[in-house]
Amino acid sequence: MENTEDIFVLKVFKAAPGTAAAPYLKDCAISYSEEGAFIHADDAEKKSYLRAVQAAAKNISSAGYRRVELADREGFKWTEEDAMSFFLGFRSIKNGADVVYPKDLDTVSFRTVRSIITWLRDTIDEPASALNPVSYIVYLNSLNAITGNALTIKAYTGDRLHAENLTGLMTVGGGSDNPPCLYELDYNPSGDENAPVFAALVGKGITFDTGGYSLKPSELMRSMHTDMGGSATVAASLALLAVSGFDRRVKAWLCCAENMVSGKAMRVGDIISYPNGVSVVIDNTDAEGRLVLADGLIRAGNSGAEYIIDAATLTGAAKVALGRDYNAAMSLNADLSTEFVRSAASVNEYAWPLPFDKFHLGLVSSQLADITNSASGDGIAGATSAASFLSRFVPSEKWNSWLHIDLAASYRKTPNDIYQTGAMGHGARSVAAFIRELADR
Repeated sequence: MENTEDIFVLKVFKAAPGTAAAPYLKDCAISYSEEGAFIHADDAEKKSYLRAVQAAAKNISSAGYRRVELADREGFKWTEEDAMSFFLGFRSIKNGADVVYPKDLDTVSFRTVRSIITWLRDTIDEPASALNPVSYIVYLNSLNAITGNALTIKAYTGDRLHAENLTGLMTVGGGSDNPPCLYELDYNPSGDENAPVFAALVGKGITFDTGGYSLKPSELMRSMHTDMGGSATVAASLALLAVSGFDRRVKAWLCCAENMVSGKAMRVGDIISYPNGVSVVIDNTDAEGRLVLADGLIRAGNSGAEYIIDAATLTGAAKVALGRDYNAAMSLNADLSTEFVRSAASVNEYAWPLPFDKFHLGLVSSQLADITNSASGDGIAGATSAASFLSRFVPSEKWNSWLHIDLAASYRKTPNDIYQTGAMGHGARSVAAFIRELADR
């Protein structure tokens, strides 16, 4: 193991804009001296300020510094908000985020939140050779350890999938040598097994997606080890609620499978039937995420939860609409998606609503089955049609309390001004904040 004591530690200070000393331009964003690095960011507008701090952190990381200490100076103290922004920008897949924080910020609560976000990013970045549907339990156990084992975890795989009628998981995962698995996570602070479920979370956990027989080209397949980002995001959200002492019961279902090509894999034209009576024709084997989410949504509906939230790296259409900066929020109750956007902003994350109305429910109708897993036609709204598919597995009486999140901002294939290549950890704090807001109504 490398001796980190021998690594140079760069001190990083906050400073006023326009105060960089020569030889730097006065209005530059970062300057260096014998003392360390100085971030010259204007804090007049919070969103721009925090983005500038994160950009500076990413710049310092890109310059090769591997360990930094955030240092206070007179008139310029680090806060939890800007320290979190620095932490997010400094982290890289190769070197992690080795940051020393001021003593007043090095609290158990802040340290635990950082640990959960680190878990989220590291887990999404894991190669598929290490993380598959069954080995996922090792990663979930490490997350649970961060919470003090506040979560109960059950795994359904093998014959249990048949016994539980998990149609989508068996269909998608049937082509892989690594069997599919459904994980049920339960945060039940009262300990009463009959306690009502306040919120039910469902996450897409495709640990590798070849596209199946609707095969992806290599360029699009290269990042498909991250297609389980929705499952990791809802697991991290649940952990954040647990460590914050949230007093309501929340359950999560992680729908995990590999979408591979083999003689056992699903084929275009196959028709499958779910236990809620909905039949689906497979028109595109690369629209597999919604098939496994359906299993989780059926269970979420059966749990009697007041609110249902699903999260998935589901469509390229959401990325086209919003880029990789914003997550997409969709609900048949527009107020719910608007509230989620506000919750995301409250923790300095980005989300935006996409259109989703009841007339969109016909987008996935089929002549061969009740619905198709892939809508087609001129001008089809891909993200909205995916939400339309999922609606068939949410009880209609719960439509107004169901939120679908398309995680366009889960992962970056290339760096931008504030993130290195890799998982962004973007979305878990939004979901946790949203659930807390719902509970405070």
